[in-house]
Amino acid sequence: MWYVVQVRTGDELKIADRLHLEVKTDDEDIFVPLFERRKCIRGEWTKVTTPLFPGYVFFQTNDVEDMYGRLKKIDAFTRVLKTGDCYTPISSEEERFIDTLTGDDHIAEQSVGVIEGDKIIVMRGPLYGLEGSIVKVNRHKRIAIIRAEFMGGPRDIKVGLEIIDKRPAEIKDQ
Repeated sequence: MWYVVQVRTGDELKIADRLHLEVKTDDEDIFVPLFERRKCIRGEWTKVTTPLFPGYVFFQTNDVEDMYGRLKKIDAFTRVLKTGDCYTPISSEEERFIDTLTGDDHIAEQSVGVIEGDKIIVMRGPLYGLEGSIVKVNRHKRIAIIRAEFMGGPRDIKVGLEIIDKRPAEIKDQ
């Protein structure tokens, strides 16, 4: 099962690396789901990756109590998300959603799409088929914000989306 550890925002990758070295066993996985987008840095277009869920590190384990005991030894560790006294794994639907977006390498590639009238059409990438979840597009930053259920409530999640064309809506004959 997948569990979520809350950490200081901005330290996700550093803490995940540290957990890999100091805490992880062979049958466990520790990862930070990332999204990829293109960004112009000093005139050069570069791929950059950013955490999909800022402030969270994910781990997959069958023994959460043992993992929690090992996590407490890490000073940067904040808490494992739980409901009441029970550590709460994310639901299988949430696992599938994250897997669909990120794949085995836990990186959501940048999607590519067009705007036709007021509709967004994703041509390729992990957002293909999820157009109805897109609530906002920032063409300048090349990101889309999608709304999805996560940890018991709706969350706005940033994902890479490059809009390569903007077309007027097609006029249908009456």
